[in-house]
Amino acid sequence: MLKPFSVRIRNLYHLISLNYFMHWRIFKRPFVFFLLFLSGSLFLIGCSGIKVEQRITLQPGDWVMAGGSPEQKNVSAYSLEPPLNLMWDFSLEGGVCPSGISVADAVVFVNVLKGEMLTIDVSTGGKIGHIGFLGKDANSAPLIFGTNVIVSYAGDKKYSLASYDLSKGEINWRRNYGYIQTSPIMVDGYIYFGNLYGSFYKVDASTGQRMWKYTSKSPVHSTCAVSSERVVFGNDNGFISCLSTSDGSLIWKIETGKPVISTPMINEDIVYIGGDDSNYCSVKISDGSIIWKNNIHSKIIGGSALFRNEDVIFGCVDGSVYSLNTAGGTINWKFNTKGTITSSPIVSGNFIYITSYDSYIYSLEGSSGGLIWSYQMENKSKTTPVVWKDYLFAAADDILYCFTNKVIEKKK
Repeated sequence: MLKPFSVRIRNLYHLISLNYFMHWRIFKRPFVFFLLFLSGSLFLIGCSGIKVEQRITLQPGDWVMAGGSPEQKNVSAYSLEPPLNLMWDFSLEGGVCPSGISVADAVVFVNVLKGEMLTIDVSTGGKIGHIGFLGKDANSAPLIFGTNVIVSYAGDKKYSLASYDLSKGEINWRRNYGYIQTSPIMVDGYIYFGNLYGSFYKVDASTGQRMWKYTSKSPVHSTCAVSSERVVFGNDNGFISCLSTSDGSLIWKIETGKPVISTPMINEDIVYIGGDDSNYCSVKISDGSIIWKNNIHSKIIGGSALFRNEDVIFGCVDGSVYSLNTAGGTINWKFNTKGTITSSPIVSGNFIYITSYDSYIYSLEGSSGGLIWSYQMENKSKTTPVVWKDYLFAAADDILYCFTNKVIEKKK
């Protein structure tokens, strides 16, 4: 059995919920209800439900931020070959955004839209704990480094970015950077993100202090990509902007005429990005000149994945999945789902994993786009899946799923 890092919850709430949560009749017992109430009160007083007894040991293959890397390549370090079996599912009691899942050291970190971050044991699917101070909208992926997790959120007028120390079970710092619906991306100890008021920031991860601010004059829903001392993002006014990471000065920007919500991807100093104008573009990061543009006749909201350093894979609002050649933007293949796609695809070896509003998660052969495996979940899915070691994690509305290609022993 996979052994996660040593985690313990130091209150009665965890102990009781693990044993009795699924048995609703327990709430009819006054004594147990009192214990639940008391432990819940202690939980609120402590402002935490997670405490780690030893440092999380991060490995190169851990998925510690949205996109799996600052460049937003969405490439897993592991090759997970389908078909897959359902290992467990977990009710989150709140939906998950297009990039709400991170995985490190055998623990799944997931933000839910009702304003919580939960941690779940990979091997058992059991809840480890949660923090519940994330305003009303945690529409982003947790950022994991060391024993710290940084989360961005909206709906709280006092705070929107926070650092939490898992080893101490307490908040390091909290700051107000306006309502944030983009995931924080970290490079060299600094965090980059945009907010719904049109501002874009560079922040010191250790203190939360602002290093610089850029005003884009329109809401930013596009999680950024960072590479070569450049940071690239889109905004709702239809601009794609490239800033210097050192001082936040504008290097170039491109006007598309329609909102750009999609997350850019950077590879070998080339930016790949789509938008509501249905165009998918390849752009030089040095000067913003367009190398090629392909109109695929559907809005693009999610991000992209890099396959074998030769092709870009992305999904569209009309439910189609495309593979384009990076050299000229020609279409390699197209696969059709039956629902809108707002998530990003994930590359895992020779395989592509992607979710759709039709409730299915699909595995495609990366070179041909042929369907290899699919699974129908209970609800529509808008969340980017994550592959970590022998496991695939996907969310469908308020349910988190864990799949594996291992043989699942049936319970007697």
